[in-house]
Amino acid sequence: MDIRSFSDELVPALVSLLRGMPNLCTLYIGYHSSRDTKSDASRFDVEHWKLQHLEFIHQTEEVTIALSSGSNGIEFARYILENAEKLEQMTIIHLPEQSDAIQKLNDSKMMSKATVIFKEDS
Repeated sequence: MDIRSFSDELVPALVSLLRGMPNLCTLYIGYHSSRDTKSDASRFDVEHWKLQHLEFIHQTEEVTIALSSGSNGIEFARYILENAEKLEQMTIIHLPEQSDAIQKLNDSKMMSKATVIFKEDS
């Protein structure tokens, strides 16, 4: 999937799409970089994601997620790290100003022994 950002308006559609893919093993979520992107993505925390009961979380093995501004994407990445028991590798592409968020992800209690790779988007 290629999205503009994890905006509050997009999250419900993303949840609906992911509900339709219970056997998803590989997930790639990228975003269109835009310097005028506002931090309009901050309404959905990790608890929200847990309440969605997304079945793919039990099957997914590989995830690449490019974080945009705001916290929705960060919280989604955290949800995956803390709940995907079959996860083997997760690549997180982040903006330079998201170092605090990366520390939060590093501190997540992972469900699996996945390799987590952080790449700074330039």
